[in-house]
Amino acid sequence: MTELLRSFIAIPLPEQTRRRIGKLQQQLRALQPLLKTPRSENLHLTLNFLGDLTPEQLAEIGQHVLSIGQKKEIFNVLLKGLGFFPNAKRPRILWLGVEPEAELIALQEELSKQLLSAGLEIEQRRYRPHLTIGRFRQPPPTTEALCPFLSQSCGSMKIDRMILYTSKLTPKGAIHRAQTTAVFKQQTTHSFE
Repeated sequence: MTELLRSFIAIPLPEQTRRRIGKLQQQLRALQPLLKTPRSENLHLTLNFLGDLTPEQLAEIGQHVLSIGQKKEIFNVLLKGLGFFPNAKRPRILWLGVEPEAELIALQEELSKQLLSAGLEIEQRRYRPHLTIGRFRQPPPTTEALCPFLSQSCGSMKIDRMILYTSKLTPKGAIHRAQTTAVFKQQTTHSFE
């Protein structure tokens, strides 16, 4: 029987960015004991969750990731603003926003088209770029304590690659392994001499 591998495509975070988010998570946990935060090495910006794939599917998807990624130019985003899914009254997920969204949305849409052409089912929800920085074990009675952090910024970040990951769930949390890495190209500069 072929082993299925839980898979997703994401943007990895630089170490400095993970440290800044880790400090924010620490402050938020002190205010909201019901908040469970992922380990900093597991933080990433998801583009597409793929579900369980065969090794053959994984290899094919890896080729799509490389094809798209090698044409993409490096760009920067700002990590700013906290929000809740589904909403602030019944929060399950605490997220950090990403600005501007347009480049990430375009990248995710291009990936989605390729994945559909490869015969994969993909999420039909509108993509909203964000970093999940915490999950509530149960909805807290109020999120008022987090109000001072709603416009929090964790600085800018260079988006210079995307990775096809496999993920194994363990009692100590998920273990992500990079399968295919597509490094984006340097921005082309135009000379008007």
